[in-house]
Amino acid sequence: MISRQDLKDLLAANQSRESRIVSVYVNVDQARAVNLNRGFEAAFRSLVQSVERSLDEAERPAFLAAARRAAGFLADYEPAGKSLVFFGDAVGRFSWHRSLGIPLESQVRWGPRPFVRPLLEARDEFQRYGVILTDRARARLFIVFLGSIQEEQEALAEAQVKRFDASGTDQLRSQMNFQRKADEHARWHLKRVAEMMDRLAASERFDRLVLGGTHEVIGELRGLLSERLKKSVIGTVTLSMEAGVNEILRETVALLRQVERDGEAALVGDLLTAAAKNHQAVIGIEGTLAALGQGRIHQLVYSDGMSMGGSECLECGKAFASRESCPFCSGPVRKVDDLVEAVAVRVFEEGGDIEQLKGPAAERLGGRGEGMGAFLRF
Repeated sequence: MISRQDLKDLLAANQSRESRIVSVYVNVDQARAVNLNRGFEAAFRSLVQSVERSLDEAERPAFLAAARRAAGFLADYEPAGKSLVFFGDAVGRFSWHRSLGIPLESQVRWGPRPFVRPLLEARDEFQRYGVILTDRARARLFIVFLGSIQEEQEALAEAQVKRFDASGTDQLRSQMNFQRKADEHARWHLKRVAEMMDRLAASERFDRLVLGGTHEVIGELRGLLSERLKKSVIGTVTLSMEAGVNEILRETVALLRQVERDGEAALVGDLLTAAAKNHQAVIGIEGTLAALGQGRIHQLVYSDGMSMGGSECLECGKAFASRESCPFCSGPVRKVDDLVEAVAVRVFEEGGDIEQLKGPAAERLGGRGEGMGAFLRF
C-alpha cells in the first residue's frame, strides 16, 4: 500500500538532488496474454527506446544508465500484482519501487523528479475503504486499498445462534426461550462487530464502508454502527460468508466505482455553481494556476487524460503556463512536459486533495472549464 506520507517522502527525497530520475510504470498483470512469459519486459524496452529517441545527445547517457538500472530490477522481478512502479537515478543513489494490485498504463518518463501523477490518480480512484461481511453468528472484516484486499480478523459469537427442538408439554415455551436467547446472542455479536470496525476505522483511517450479507442482517448491523460509521456507509453487497477474497474485492470495487462516478457528477455541478457565484471556486486553467500561485487550492479537479505543457519555477516551485521567468518571484523556470502533473504535485505537497474526473463528469468540465478547476481555501 502507498500512504500519503509515502508519497511525500518520495517527493522530498529527491528535492536536494541534481540528478534526473527515470520513472517506470509497467503493467505486469498475468491475466493479460501479452504479459505472459515476461512479455512486459519487451514492452518496457520499447518504451525506453522511444524516450531515448526524444532526448538530445547530452541527456542520453544518463537516461540510458538509469534505464539499465530499472531493467536490471525488472529482470529479477517476479510479478506480485498487476503493476510495478520503479523510480531511480543513473548512479544508484536513489531508488524506490512498489507492486500494486491495480492495472496502470505502462510508461517511462525522464525528468527532474519522480513522475507521480499515476499514483495520485490511483489514490483518488481506488480510495481506502472497509468491508464488513457478516451473518448472525460470524463476521469477516477487510481493508481494501489500491486493489489490495486484506482480511483483518474473524469474529465469532461465544454461543452458536440457532433454533433448538424441544419436547414435552412445554415445547412451545422452550422454543420461544431458545429463540429469545438466540436473538440476544445475535445482537451481542453484531454489536461487537460494529465496535471492532469502529476501532479499525480509527487505526486505518478510511472514511468509506461497504456492508455485506443478507438484507435483514445488514439492516440490523447498520442500526448498531456508530454515527461516524453510519455516515461512511456507501452501499451494500449480497455475499455469502464463504465468499472468496477475489469475489469480495470484485463486488465491492464495482460498487465503489459507481459511487465514484456519481460523486464526480455532483462535484462538477457544485464546482460550476460555486465558480459562477465567485464563491471560493475557479474553473479554467488560468484561474486555477493563479489560485495555485497564491496557495489557495483546497481541491484540484481535472478531466481524465488532460495533458498540456508549461513551466515551473526553480526558485519557488510554482507552476504556470509557458513563460521566460516566474510571474510570482521572477526566478528562472524550467519546461515541464506535463503541467497537470506539476500542478497536482504542488497541490498535494501543500496538503490539498486531487480529484480526477472520468466519463460524463470529465466531459462536462472539459466543455465548461477547459478541463480544470479548483475549490479554494479562502
